[in-house]
Amino acid sequence: MIIDNGYSRPNSPSSGFYQSTPSSSIGTPWYVWLILLLIGGTITYFIIRALFCGSKSNVAKDLENDTVTVTKLQVALLSQAREVQSRLTELSLEVDTDTSDGLLTLLQESVLALIRTPENWTHVCSSSQAVKRDQAEGVFQTLSLTERSKFSHESLVNVGGRVSQRQAPIASPDKDPSAYIVVTLLIGTEHDKPLFGDIKNTQELQQALEAIASIPESHLLVFELLWSPQADSDSLTYDELLTEYTDMIQI
Repeated sequence: MIIDNGYSRPNSPSSGFYQSTPSSSIGTPWYVWLILLLIGGTITYFIIRALFCGSKSNVAKDLENDTVTVTKLQVALLSQAREVQSRLTELSLEVDTDTSDGLLTLLQESVLALIRTPENWTHVCSSSQAVKRDQAEGVFQTLSLTERSKFSHESLVNVGGRVSQRQAPIASPDKDPSAYIVVTLLIGTEHDKPLFGDIKNTQELQQALEAIASIPESHLLVFELLWSPQADSDSLTYDELLTEYTDMIQI
């Protein structure tokens, strides 16, 4: 006879009650994990801070040193790229070049107009050199005068936000078929090394344009935009390109 009174001994294997016994391995106390988390957070903070401070120190180094960079990038395009002429004229009339923000906008939008038509790039001439700050203005002015002397006239000028326009002369009907447009970017920046090296192909030209487009406002000292011809109804002949722009190489 089995008599079941509904009660089982606590230590019985069949009991609905049991006693848990501590594991033979000792667990890591909670405060140890807290200390490890704090140490890890501190290390992460210092790594991030070092990265940001390093970036800022590089910018400060560029702005405080005695070296600046003078850059010239000249691109010849097929005359089919007339939208480039129209866009540059539009920008020169609308952008306030008397402010640093306006000057940067003109630079970036001019570069963007060139980047958008790589199929029309034909020739290039480039230089980017680091010079002493007290020599930079002379180097820049020499480049500017050299390029402007190639123009028979200047039909649109924007200097310090002041715009002046002149009627472009009518092309002679005996003129050879037009074929090219030349855009020149002259830039002075706070960089202490050249923005790019030699350009011999379209890929290197693309990289140079992207480097120019990424110039921060804090580094842009001066920018001069030149293009010939100015009117989108005109362009240069092949002979004019070879005669006036002798340093350009085909890409």
